[in-house]
Amino acid sequence: MVFRGFSKTRNLSTLVGIQACRRKGTVMNAQPEPIVGLAPPFTRQTAILKVRVVEDKWNTRDPKQVSAGYANDCYWRNRSEFLHGREEVVAFLTRKWSKELDYRLIKELWSFDGNRIAVRFAYESHDDSGKWYRSYGNENWEFEPAGLMKFRYASINDLPIKEQDRLFHWPLGRRPDDHPGLTGLGL
Repeated sequence: MVFRGFSKTRNLSTLVGIQACRRKGTVMNAQPEPIVGLAPPFTRQTAILKVRVVEDKWNTRDPKQVSAGYANDCYWRNRSEFLHGREEVVAFLTRKWSKELDYRLIKELWSFDGNRIAVRFAYESHDDSGKWYRSYGNENWEFEPAGLMKFRYASINDLPIKEQDRLFHWPLGRRPDDHPGLTGLGL
């Protein structure tokens, strides 16, 4: 999806709002307000956008920013850990990213229905000894009506890789729009 006239760093929810206004023929002022368009029930387009927004947040590696997308009383199963609420999510992500260095993530929509989305993902990171891994996984998400994630169930497998076998080379942060996704990389 191309958003003509906007930088790649423009807030995605604002762009979604601008596109929705254009489709409806709404007159916009110079400071468009973001709309909540990424809440259930999901369409294919909004599910794809929601997955990208979540990917972008995770690539910030900022636990508080990531946790803001989850309900206060959210529930996670991540591998063998079970988390309840945003505070536990922040603590978990802080631990995670202190061990998984130079973390880069790609998520891809697998399926969606109503207030649920299933994704597959891969991320690359290394430990403090410099050993690289590519981790593959699947997540099942369920959202509240306002669009905050209430449940997250993640299954993840780690594959040791050599540094020269890495595929995710963009600068830390958001994956560039022209960088291939999982399917494009043959993952």
